[in-house]
Amino acid sequence: MLTEVIFCITCYTIVLTIEYLPLIFENRQLDKVPELHYFSHNLHEIMVVFAATGTFLSFFHQGSLGGLYGVMFARPFAFREGFFIWPWTFFLFVASAIASGPALTILVCKMVEGVSRKKLVRREAILLLAKVTGYLLAFYMVVKILDTWWWATHTAPNMGVSFRDFYLAPYGLWLLVAEIGVCGIIPAIILLLPKAREDDVLLIVACVLNCTGIVINRFVFTVQNLALPVLPFEQVQIYVPTWQEWAPTVALLAYGALLLSLSYRYLPMFPRERELNPID
Repeated sequence: MLTEVIFCITCYTIVLTIEYLPLIFENRQLDKVPELHYFSHNLHEIMVVFAATGTFLSFFHQGSLGGLYGVMFARPFAFREGFFIWPWTFFLFVASAIASGPALTILVCKMVEGVSRKKLVRREAILLLAKVTGYLLAFYMVVKILDTWWWATHTAPNMGVSFRDFYLAPYGLWLLVAEIGVCGIIPAIILLLPKAREDDVLLIVACVLNCTGIVINRFVFTVQNLALPVLPFEQVQIYVPTWQEWAPTVALLAYGALLLSLSYRYLPMFPRERELNPID
Protein backbone atom coordinates (compact mmCIF):
# COMPACT_ATOMS: atom_id res chain seq x y z
CA MET A 1 0.00 0.00 0.00
CA LEU A 2 2.84 2.39 0.77
CA THR A 3 4.29 1.61 -2.67
CA GLU A 4 1.00 2.65 -4.24
CA VAL A 5 0.93 5.79 -2.07
CA ILE A 6 4.38 6.99 -3.15
CA PHE A 7 3.66 6.02 -6.78
CA CYS A 8 0.44 8.08 -6.79
CA ILE A 9 2.13 11.02 -5.05
CA THR A 10 4.98 10.98 -7.59
CA CYS A 11 2.57 10.91 -10.53
CA TYR A 12 0.38 13.54 -8.86
CA THR A 13 3.38 15.84 -8.47
CA ILE A 14 4.08 15.49 -12.20
CA VAL A 15 0.43 16.32 -12.96
CA LEU A 16 0.57 19.40 -10.69
CA THR A 17 3.70 20.56 -12.49
CA ILE A 18 1.95 20.24 -15.85
CA GLU A 19 -1.06 22.13 -14.50
CA TYR A 20 1.28 24.86 -13.26
CA LEU A 21 3.02 25.34 -16.64
CA PRO A 22 0.28 27.51 -18.24
CA LEU A 23 0.54 29.94 -15.33
CA ILE A 24 4.28 30.26 -15.93
CA PHE A 25 3.81 30.81 -19.68
CA GLU A 26 1.24 33.54 -18.97
CA ASN A 27 3.98 35.70 -17.54
CA ARG A 28 3.92 38.99 -19.46
CA GLN A 29 7.39 38.49 -20.91
CA LEU A 30 7.06 34.79 -21.71
CA ASP A 31 3.64 35.34 -23.26
CA LYS A 32 5.29 37.49 -25.94
CA VAL A 33 7.03 34.39 -27.31
CA PRO A 34 4.61 32.97 -29.93
CA GLU A 35 5.62 29.33 -29.40
CA LEU A 36 5.08 29.53 -25.62
CA HIS A 37 1.82 31.45 -26.08
CA TYR A 38 0.33 28.78 -28.36
CA PHE A 39 1.70 25.95 -26.24
CA SER A 40 0.07 27.46 -23.15
CA HIS A 41 -3.22 27.87 -25.04
CA ASN A 42 -3.18 24.25 -26.16
CA LEU A 43 -2.43 23.11 -22.59
CA HIS A 44 -5.53 24.97 -21.41
CA GLU A 45 -7.60 23.06 -23.98
CA ILE A 46 -6.58 19.64 -22.60
CA MET A 47 -6.19 20.60 -18.94
CA VAL A 48 -9.42 18.82 -18.03
CA VAL A 49 -7.63 15.52 -18.72
CA PHE A 50 -4.87 16.35 -16.24
CA ALA A 51 -7.41 17.61 -13.70
CA ALA A 52 -9.28 14.29 -13.87
CA THR A 53 -6.01 12.35 -13.65
CA GLY A 54 -4.90 14.37 -10.63
CA THR A 55 -8.22 13.75 -8.90
CA PHE A 56 -7.92 10.00 -9.52
CA LEU A 57 -4.33 9.87 -8.21
CA SER A 58 -5.15 11.99 -5.16
CA PHE A 59 -8.16 9.80 -4.36
CA PHE A 60 -6.11 6.62 -4.32
CA HIS A 61 -3.06 7.96 -2.52
CA GLN A 62 -5.28 9.20 0.32
CA GLY A 63 -7.36 6.05 0.28
CA SER A 64 -4.39 3.68 0.25
CA LEU A 65 -2.77 5.60 3.09
CA GLY A 66 -5.92 5.17 5.16
CA GLY A 67 -6.33 1.57 4.08
CA LEU A 68 -2.80 0.82 5.29
CA TYR A 69 -3.85 1.48 8.89
CA GLY A 70 -7.19 -0.26 8.54
CA VAL A 71 -5.67 -3.66 7.73
CA MET A 72 -3.18 -3.68 10.64
CA PHE A 73 -4.56 -6.66 12.59
CA ALA A 74 -1.83 -6.38 15.22
CA ARG A 75 -2.79 -2.77 15.99
CA PRO A 76 -6.38 -2.76 17.33
CA PHE A 77 -6.34 1.05 17.57
CA ALA A 78 -6.22 1.38 13.78
CA PHE A 79 -7.78 -1.88 12.57
CA ARG A 80 -11.21 -1.50 10.99
CA GLU A 81 -13.75 -3.68 9.32
CA GLY A 82 -14.80 -2.55 5.89
CA PHE A 83 -16.44 -2.94 2.51
CA PHE A 84 -15.14 -5.94 0.54
CA ILE A 85 -11.33 -5.51 0.60
CA TRP A 86 -11.39 -1.86 1.70
CA PRO A 87 -11.38 -1.00 5.41
CA TRP A 88 -13.46 2.00 6.48
CA THR A 89 -10.29 4.03 6.99
CA PHE A 90 -9.79 3.98 3.19
CA PHE A 91 -12.95 6.05 2.72
CA LEU A 92 -12.47 8.12 5.87
CA PHE A 93 -9.06 9.37 4.74
CA VAL A 94 -10.49 10.36 1.36
CA ALA A 95 -13.45 12.15 2.98
CA SER A 96 -11.21 14.00 5.45
CA ALA A 97 -8.86 15.16 2.69
CA ILE A 98 -11.78 16.43 0.61
CA ALA A 99 -13.23 18.23 3.64
CA SER A 100 -9.99 20.02 4.55
CA GLY A 101 -8.70 20.88 1.06
CA PRO A 102 -11.06 23.82 0.39
CA ALA A 103 -10.42 25.14 3.91
CA LEU A 104 -6.67 25.22 3.24
CA THR A 105 -7.35 27.01 -0.07
CA ILE A 106 -9.32 29.69 1.78
CA LEU A 107 -6.52 30.10 4.32
CA VAL A 108 -3.88 30.49 1.59
CA CYS A 109 -5.97 33.11 -0.23
CA LYS A 110 -6.60 35.03 3.00
CA MET A 111 -2.92 34.84 3.92
CA VAL A 112 -1.81 36.25 0.56
CA GLU A 113 -4.46 38.97 0.80
CA GLY A 114 -3.21 39.87 4.26
CA VAL A 115 0.42 40.06 3.18
CA SER A 116 -0.29 41.95 -0.05
CA ARG A 117 -2.98 44.13 1.55
CA LYS A 118 -5.09 43.69 -1.56
CA LYS A 119 -8.39 42.08 -2.44
CA LEU A 120 -7.52 39.09 -4.63
CA VAL A 121 -10.60 36.84 -4.64
CA ARG A 122 -14.26 37.78 -4.87
CA ARG A 123 -15.98 37.47 -1.51
CA GLU A 124 -18.80 35.51 -3.12
CA ALA A 125 -16.31 32.86 -4.22
CA ILE A 126 -14.80 32.56 -0.74
CA LEU A 127 -18.23 32.27 0.89
CA LEU A 128 -19.33 29.63 -1.63
CA LEU A 129 -16.15 27.65 -0.98
CA ALA A 130 -16.74 27.98 2.76
CA LYS A 131 -20.30 26.70 2.37
CA VAL A 132 -19.12 23.70 0.35
CA THR A 133 -16.45 23.03 2.97
CA GLY A 134 -19.08 23.09 5.69
CA TYR A 135 -21.18 20.41 3.99
CA LEU A 136 -18.12 18.26 3.25
CA LEU A 137 -16.89 18.55 6.83
CA ALA A 138 -20.35 17.80 8.23
CA PHE A 139 -20.56 14.65 6.12
CA TYR A 140 -17.10 13.58 7.24
CA MET A 141 -17.98 14.19 10.88
CA VAL A 142 -21.09 12.01 10.62
CA VAL A 143 -19.23 9.05 9.12
CA LYS A 144 -16.25 9.60 11.44
CA ILE A 145 -18.44 9.53 14.55
CA LEU A 146 -20.25 6.43 13.31
CA ASP A 147 -16.93 4.73 12.59
CA THR A 148 -15.57 5.63 16.04
CA TRP A 149 -18.72 4.40 17.77
CA TRP A 150 -18.73 1.07 15.90
CA TRP A 151 -15.00 0.58 16.51
CA ALA A 152 -15.34 1.34 20.24
CA THR A 153 -18.42 -0.82 20.81
CA HIS A 154 -17.87 -3.74 18.41
CA THR A 155 -14.51 -3.96 16.64
CA ALA A 156 -12.22 -3.35 19.61
CA PRO A 157 -14.17 -5.51 22.14
CA ASN A 158 -14.20 -8.39 19.65
CA MET A 159 -10.39 -8.19 19.63
CA GLY A 160 -10.24 -8.44 23.43
CA VAL A 161 -9.56 -4.78 24.28
CA SER A 162 -11.68 -1.97 25.65
CA PHE A 163 -12.10 1.62 24.53
CA ARG A 164 -10.16 2.92 27.55
CA ASP A 165 -7.12 0.82 26.67
CA PHE A 166 -6.42 3.10 23.71
CA TYR A 167 -6.32 6.38 25.61
CA LEU A 168 -3.40 6.24 27.99
CA ALA A 169 -1.38 9.27 29.09
CA PRO A 170 -0.16 11.33 27.36
CA TYR A 171 -2.42 10.16 24.50
CA GLY A 172 -5.62 10.68 26.46
CA LEU A 173 -9.24 11.22 25.50
CA TRP A 174 -8.42 14.89 24.95
CA LEU A 175 -7.08 13.92 21.51
CA LEU A 176 -10.43 12.40 20.54
CA VAL A 177 -12.33 15.42 21.88
CA ALA A 178 -9.96 17.80 20.09
CA GLU A 179 -10.21 15.95 16.76
CA ILE A 180 -13.96 15.38 16.60
CA GLY A 181 -15.41 18.02 18.91
CA VAL A 182 -13.21 21.11 18.82
CA CYS A 183 -11.70 20.67 15.34
CA GLY A 184 -14.62 18.91 13.69
CA ILE A 185 -18.10 19.69 14.95
CA ILE A 186 -17.42 23.33 15.86
CA PRO A 187 -15.94 24.39 12.49
CA ALA A 188 -18.67 22.44 10.67
CA ILE A 189 -21.34 24.42 12.53
CA ILE A 190 -19.57 27.73 11.84
CA LEU A 191 -19.24 26.99 8.12
CA LEU A 192 -22.85 25.81 7.80
CA LEU A 193 -24.33 28.94 9.42
CA PRO A 194 -24.50 31.80 6.88
CA LYS A 195 -24.04 34.59 9.43
CA ALA A 196 -21.12 32.81 11.07
CA ARG A 197 -19.15 32.07 7.90
CA GLU A 198 -19.70 35.65 6.66
CA ASP A 199 -17.65 36.86 9.64
CA ASP A 200 -14.01 36.89 8.50
CA VAL A 201 -12.62 36.05 11.94
CA LEU A 202 -14.97 33.10 12.45
CA LEU A 203 -14.31 31.93 8.90
CA ILE A 204 -10.55 31.85 9.44
CA VAL A 205 -10.95 30.18 12.84
CA ALA A 206 -13.19 27.50 11.31
CA CYS A 207 -10.74 26.82 8.49
CA VAL A 208 -7.79 26.62 10.90
CA LEU A 209 -9.70 24.22 13.16
CA ASN A 210 -10.72 22.13 10.15
CA CYS A 211 -7.12 21.70 8.98
CA THR A 212 -5.91 21.13 12.54
CA GLY A 213 -8.44 18.34 13.02
CA ILE A 214 -7.11 16.49 9.98
CA VAL A 215 -3.54 16.87 11.27
CA ILE A 216 -4.63 15.40 14.62
CA ASN A 217 -6.31 12.53 12.78
CA ARG A 218 -3.10 11.69 10.94
CA PHE A 219 -1.13 12.05 14.17
CA VAL A 220 -3.24 9.60 16.15
CA PHE A 221 -3.27 7.02 13.36
CA THR A 222 0.49 7.19 13.05
CA VAL A 223 2.06 8.13 16.40
CA GLN A 224 -0.61 7.11 18.91
CA ASN A 225 -1.25 3.90 17.01
CA LEU A 226 2.40 2.84 17.24
CA ALA A 227 2.95 4.21 20.76
CA LEU A 228 0.25 2.12 22.43
CA PRO A 229 1.31 -1.27 23.87
CA VAL A 230 -0.09 -4.40 22.23
CA LEU A 231 1.72 -6.98 24.38
CA PRO A 232 1.52 -7.39 28.19
CA PHE A 233 5.19 -6.53 28.76
CA GLU A 234 5.15 -3.38 26.59
CA GLN A 235 4.75 0.18 27.85
CA VAL A 236 3.40 3.34 26.28
CA GLN A 237 6.04 4.97 24.10
CA ILE A 238 6.58 8.73 24.07
CA TYR A 239 7.58 10.21 20.74
CA VAL A 240 9.28 13.61 20.57
CA PRO A 241 10.58 14.68 17.13
CA THR A 242 14.23 15.71 16.94
CA TRP A 243 15.46 18.83 15.17
CA GLN A 244 16.61 16.62 12.30
CA GLU A 245 12.98 15.56 11.85
CA TRP A 246 11.63 19.10 12.17
CA ALA A 247 14.15 20.49 9.65
CA PRO A 248 12.67 18.86 6.49
CA THR A 249 9.19 19.97 7.54
CA VAL A 250 10.29 23.57 8.04
CA ALA A 251 12.27 23.45 4.78
CA LEU A 252 9.22 22.16 2.88
CA LEU A 253 7.01 24.92 4.30
CA ALA A 254 9.68 27.51 3.48
CA TYR A 255 9.91 26.19 -0.08
CA GLY A 256 6.12 26.42 -0.43
CA ALA A 257 6.10 29.99 0.89
CA LEU A 258 8.93 30.95 -1.49
CA LEU A 259 7.18 29.39 -4.48
CA LEU A 260 3.90 31.08 -3.56
CA SER A 261 5.50 34.51 -3.12
CA LEU A 262 7.44 34.28 -6.40
CA SER A 263 4.31 33.11 -8.22
CA TYR A 264 2.32 36.03 -6.86
CA ARG A 265 5.09 38.47 -7.77
CA TYR A 266 5.71 37.36 -11.34
CA LEU A 267 2.71 35.29 -12.45
CA PRO A 268 -1.01 36.08 -12.87
CA MET A 269 -2.14 33.93 -9.94
CA PHE A 270 -5.17 36.10 -9.20
CA PRO A 271 -6.63 37.29 -12.53
CA ARG A 272 -9.23 39.51 -10.80
CA GLU A 273 -6.66 41.46 -8.79
CA ARG A 274 -6.91 44.62 -10.92
CA GLU A 275 -10.69 44.41 -11.09
CA LEU A 276 -11.00 44.12 -7.31
CA ASN A 277 -8.40 46.84 -6.62
CA PRO A 278 -9.21 49.73 -8.99
CA ILE A 279 -6.69 52.54 -9.11
CA ASP A 280 -8.23 55.90 -8.26
